[in-house]
Amino acid sequence: MSLYNNLLFWPGLAIGFAIPTIILIPRQEYKKFFIFGFILGGLVDVLSILVFGNLLGEFSYLAGPFMTMGIPIFVPVAFTFVWMLFLYFLPVRLEFLIPYIMGFAGFSVFIGAVEQNLGYFQYHRGLVRGSLTTLVVFLVWFSLSAWVYRHYLPKLDKSH
Repeated sequence: MSLYNNLLFWPGLAIGFAIPTIILIPRQEYKKFFIFGFILGGLVDVLSILVFGNLLGEFSYLAGPFMTMGIPIFVPVAFTFVWMLFLYFLPVRLEFLIPYIMGFAGFSVFIGAVEQNLGYFQYHRGLVRGSLTTLVVFLVWFSLSAWVYRHYLPKLDKSH
């Protein structure tokens, strides 16, 4: 992994997830989804990196100059945009919600495996264990995010 590739990959990942939010989320709703995405995606990602990466040693990122305290700056930024898209398209009906959450969790594990294959991310206890642990974490994380969003959205709408 060269420094040049690292300088392109991480900002490119964040930009790659940001562009669809700009195109798909209506301007008048963007702030609401950004706040939810920032809290439920970006901030929770920082906490998960600190706990599962730094404290428990399950994984580490290899982000070169874009890291501090084991946290790559562009990953929580990318997660903010991923959560914005997740919440914007969140289905109402349970029979669609469950596969939707499973799909996002699976896609997130897939991205982690690709990052590992490219040399930007490393599971410390093997790809299978790391992928299964990550899948469970993402299933819980997306499920709780959907619940929090649905729980607080009506309260937000009443306050305006």
